Amino acid sequence: MTDLKYNNELKQKYAHLSRTVNEEFINIHPIQRGGILTPEAYKSLISYGDGYSLCDNCLKGRIDKIENPPVVDFLKDVATYFNIDNVMPTAAARKSKQIAMKVLSEKFPKRKTVIIDSLSHYTTYLAIETNNLRVKEVPNTGYPEFELKSEDFRAAIEQLQKDEGELPLLVVLTHVDYKYGNYNNPKPIGEICKEFKIPFLLNAAYSGGILPIDCNKSHIDFLACSGHKSMAASGPIGLLGFKDKYYDDVMVHSKIEGNLTNKSFPNKICTFMGCPPVYGAPLITLMASFPTIVKRTQEKYVKQEAEKANYVIDNIQKIKDLKVLGKLPKKHPLTNIETPCFEKVAETHSRRGFFLREEFKERGILGLLPGISKEIKFNTFNLSWDQVKYFTQVFLEIAEKYHLI
Repeated sequence: MTDLKYNNELKQKYAHLSRTVNEEFINIHPIQRGGILTPEAYKSLISYGDGYSLCDNCLKGRIDKIENPPVVDFLKDVATYFNIDNVMPTAAARKSKQIAMKVLSEKFPKRKTVIIDSLSHYTTYLAIETNNLRVKEVPNTGYPEFELKSEDFRAAIEQLQKDEGELPLLVVLTHVDYKYGNYNNPKPIGEICKEFKIPFLLNAAYSGGILPIDCNKSHIDFLACSGHKSMAASGPIGLLGFKDKYYDDVMVHSKIEGNLTNKSFPNKICTFMGCPPVYGAPLITLMASFPTIVKRTQEKYVKQEAEKANYVIDNIQKIKDLKVLGKLPKKHPLTNIETPCFEKVAETHSRRGFFLREEFKERGILGLLPGISKEIKFNTFNLSWDQVKYFTQVFLEIAEKYHLI
């Protein structure tokens, strides 16, 4: 194969990448709504899309020390916004959890178990596994609400003490879970952790930037957020919030020295491999979107988003054999519904399970997973009321077409 032919093949394959999603479509993808960029973020993306572009004016060798653009101010402002002492950017919320567990396992080497809720994201489990720790799950109430009870966290702590004679290393609560969009109030869990003197981590990957969070009020020691899931940022980027009492454990400066060169890096933070890898588009878009994030998590806007989600739910329950899973009414707009009605249609439809996604796409709505008709997840966050009403109308129109109303 000649170089010219090879280059042409590569260009044909990679040089014209684009998405179907554009302003002509309504995107209701469950994990994309909160990460859609603001106009300000799109503008900054053009300027800072190049690798390491954020480092143009780095004078101190650390991304968290950059003053132009104002990264230093941003991290302080985000900490104030979440009411926690410190915030550092990370590669993602999953990395934030992994870092917190690593730091704590070194601080409390005799504690080996992490207590988590049974709605936890898979990355919570992997963060535990990669730190060579054990997991203990707190049960939920099961079908159809899958609700978590604060007293079950207390029971799990006490049972662990009884069985193993130790406190857990950490308690992790999923603020809003990925499966059902259930909101879980962190304050009661935080109070239990404070009573037992156990560190408490809130996984806010699906909520930070969509719902208000007050870490001090809820006794949260560590906070994990996702910029690309919920804070209108280009991925991947996360945030790790942590209290001052863990500052020295998290912000560990390098002490290594080369045996031949005597190279040393005392300014670099080992925990983040010197700097977290968000040197351009991820961090700058998160910064550009931050004013919008602050605004959209004010009470009146949070209430409106819940009203939109519940409007859709109230109307689509007219469809036969359709059931909404999770706690109702919704506080977070990520929604999961069982649709055996559509699954039955798929059994005899020429397009099988793909028919449903195609019916929505034909009407200008994207975001449903392909090939699935038994269970549907969607998210109405930040759609206009006109878009929400149109989405609802389309849902009912498709159901009526297949005689499900």
